[in-house]
Amino acid sequence: MILTLTTDFSDSGGFAARLKALILKLFKDDVTIIDVTHNISPFNAVEAAYIVRTALLDFEKGSIHIVVVDPGVGSKRDIVAVKFQSSYIIAPDNESLSLIEPEVVVKIDKKKINPASFKTFEGYGIMVPAAYKLYKQGIESLGKPCKLSSPKLFPVKRKSIIKGKIVYIDRFGNCITNIEERLFAKQFKLIKIKSFTFNKLNKTYSDKTSGALAVINSAGFLEFSFYKKSFRSKAGVNYLDDVEIVLG
Repeated sequence: MILTLTTDFSDSGGFAARLKALILKLFKDDVTIIDVTHNISPFNAVEAAYIVRTALLDFEKGSIHIVVVDPGVGSKRDIVAVKFQSSYIIAPDNESLSLIEPEVVVKIDKKKINPASFKTFEGYGIMVPAAYKLYKQGIESLGKPCKLSSPKLFPVKRKSIIKGKIVYIDRFGNCITNIEERLFAKQFKLIKIKSFTFNKLNKTYSDKTSGALAVINSAGFLEFSFYKKSFRSKAGVNYLDDVEIVLG
């Protein structure tokens, strides 16, 4: 069984190592642990949402994904388990799940999983034990069905306008939107972000141009870049900034 970890822990504090130690203790030889990333920007659940929507889908069906980007750790916010495209995600009920539509959502009963859990490290105290229980007994064993409370981050299409947001900025300064190519199928008049406008899509990051580039990335999402420069820096872009597409 494959179990993945996505966190904002970086390599400090030994937190990721403690999660892996507990996983190995519980699952023994029945698990392969994959680190998706531990370098989500601190507290940035929107950034985690893009990873949940893209990178996690490449793993085999039945995989369990633990996502620990949790500004509300120890608070009254829920921890949930969701079934999405035949795999499972365990995460706080926050924006990290805002780019998917789960088939099943269960509110994890924390007292049932571990009444002695540390309030400051529920990834260890609740999420890993919940993953093991899910593996052994199914998602229904974790608690009662519920609905996610965090708002969705899907783009909105009204008449001839698609309105979206920046949901991921990579280490090169490329700015990725929540708008998939299939929503406009290259039939557009104009793409707008900040003071930049585009009337065509570029094929690669190295297209011969001195200006900004609009490309469709490998996950199928609209993205903005500069050749060997940071679009984020040059355009002054941040998370959740508006993007607009005028359709043809």
